[in-house]
Amino acid sequence: MKMKSLAGDIQLIRSAAAFYQEAWQSSYADIAPRFVRHSKYPGYAGLVQLDDNGRMVGLVYGYQSRPGQYYHDLLRPALQESSKAEWLDDCFEVAELVVSAAVRGSGVGTVLLDQLLAAATNKTAVLTTREKNSGAIRFYERNGWELLKDSFYPNDKAYRIYGKKLT
Repeated sequence: MKMKSLAGDIQLIRSAAAFYQEAWQSSYADIAPRFVRHSKYPGYAGLVQLDDNGRMVGLVYGYQSRPGQYYHDLLRPALQESSKAEWLDDCFEVAELVVSAAVRGSGVGTVLLDQLLAAATNKTAVLTTREKNSGAIRFYERNGWELLKDSFYPNDKAYRIYGKKLT
């Protein structure tokens, strides 16, 4: 297996967006433009894991969470409700972590996430996952993520907000 950086590689970022759509069986037209837009955010870092045949089997990326960014501005009021808004003051936001169903449970997700966070210079990291995604919840909690808020509704679906101290 081989890991590659997404930073500065628009074609690879577009391929990662296609991998995301395939993995989640989604057809949103804004995925590739959103992935490209995020790649221009301060502190952006992203990685993909390729199998021995060069096929993408994992993806992770994030950036510095800042006021004015869509998700930052949704998270701050939700975390203020639970007195945890300080998590966003010097924060790396993990935007996406996707692992192909064929290799889930093999450690690909842990390696990708650990590598991504090792390079982050922020004090904390945050991410969200669907409240009904029990596999992801077990994964994050097993990897030291702390539940900051449950029943967070950025849209019509419930999510959980997790945080991890980095320094």
